[in-house]
Amino acid sequence: MENTKVLIVDDDITICSLLETILSMENYKTSSVNDVDEEKGIFPLLETEKPQILILDFHLSSQETLGYVEQIRGNVDWKELTILMTSAIDRQSVCIAAGANDFILKPFNWQDFTVVVKNLSTPN
Repeated sequence: MENTKVLIVDDDITICSLLETILSMENYKTSSVNDVDEEKGIFPLLETEKPQILILDFHLSSQETLGYVEQIRGNVDWKELTILMTSAIDRQSVCIAAGANDFILKPFNWQDFTVVVKNLSTPN
């Protein structure tokens, strides 16, 4: 976990702050953003932040983010990026089908959340 960089992308500032706090307590390096420039897409953000884990909300404002997952999986530099998607609506099957590594339904308790992240950050 130490030195594992987690990028949180969620339009809810409170969720970002909460997840950053929880993950920092578990020794993850964190950063968060509340929006992705639709014209530039996800890759400039990934290049700037260089995360090992991306926590991506299913909806950013009115935009679904499944397209970002598909773009990441199709990119030679980022196809192995670990992606955990979140939503208040159960979208697990479509997120996994798009290429996400896992999905967690909001609201989640912090213990369950940290277990999921820990499992994703542990090499098999």
